[in-house]
Amino acid sequence: MGRRGGELEAFAAFLGGLLATGLLAGVMVGAGALAHIEPGPLLTKAVAAVLTATWVLSTLALYLRMTTRGRTRPGSRS
Repeated sequence: MGRRGGELEAFAAFLGGLLATGLLAGVMVGAGALAHIEPGPLLTKAVAAVLTATWVLSTLALYLRMTTRGRTRPGSRS
């Protein structure tokens, strides 16, 4: 791999993090609708915190996974 910047990996990780967060948000909205839960201010803040943490951690995990995979030698198995 001739690139050194990692811009493509960062962008792909960003999109992967958004996808994971979007899927989790959909599941949470569906579960709330099925359980007939009224969203209050505390629940709204808790959901926002969970979704933010999911986005940050999944983006970081994907980026580190992609950059680590790019640094291994072509003939090695990891």
